Amino acid sequence: MDKQVRMEIRRANGTRAVTKPVQKVIGPEYSMSFVCFECKTSNMRQYDVTPCDYPNSSVCPVCGNTTINLGRNFKPPKKSDLAQWKKVKFLVDNGFVFQKIRVERNSIESIPYPETLSEAKEFVVRYRKWAIKRAI
Repeated sequence: MDKQVRMEIRRANGTRAVTKPVQKVIGPEYSMSFVCFECKTSNMRQYDVTPCDYPNSSVCPVCGNTTINLGRNFKPPKKSDLAQWKKVKFLVDNGFVFQKIRVERNSIESIPYPETLSEAKEFVVRYRKWAIKRAI
């Protein structure tokens, strides 16, 4: 006798309470990285709206300054890595908010982001047409 049959017998005898199926709560689809350049922190936040309706900026929970939404593809550098933070700030100031850049139409291949500030300067010139201009 398998488990399902035993449970049905118990339910029929009243020794096993009938439980309602648990409904899964569907929450926000994505967590987005919000970055504060003042205190060099990154916080993941979720909102109950579609990802395209997430705010571009918010308030930093650490220092109270403005944080910028860099999307779900952003991986923050260590707080002590000032060179990487300068690179990230430079890219954001030039409209690159760590979105995926696909040079070919309908391609799944995306361009990797630069590793250093000097590479970032070349990157900004080469991929300028993919920069996102948005009000913060």
